[in-house]
Amino acid sequence: MNLNLELNIKPQAHQSFRIGRNGIKYKPKKIKDYQKEVCLLVKQQIPKDFKIIEAGAQIEILELVYQFEYLKATPKKNRIQGTPKVTKPDLQDNLNKAFLDALEGLIYEQDQNIVSINNLKKCYGETNKITLKIKY
Repeated sequence: MNLNLELNIKPQAHQSFRIGRNGIKYKPKKIKDYQKEVCLLVKQQIPKDFKIIEAGAQIEILELVYQFEYLKATPKKNRIQGTPKVTKPDLQDNLNKAFLDALEGLIYEQDQNIVSINNLKKCYGETNKITLKIKY
């Protein structure tokens, strides 16, 4: 079965954790808010008959595209949909961690069941959005 989601939210990079003055590890508020917003948007798009993907099932991500809005300084004549974004944040670690962690417990029980991610990219577009296609 396939699940297609398109979330109108700005992709957010994630640091593993921060350490406070007293040595306690914590997740920054900005990341918590981003993950809550992702959960709300996903809940709105999940079909009514969808059941969470159980642990042990293989999950294949067919497409995962992080689209960032063009900078205001970019001339309109140079705005081509899908232009690769070569600046920060890091695609493999930081963008995936925050997004895939937010889906854990909502789409799948454990993100360790993801066996492959195909067509992974970050690019520029007219709006901020994340496109996800999952096969399970």
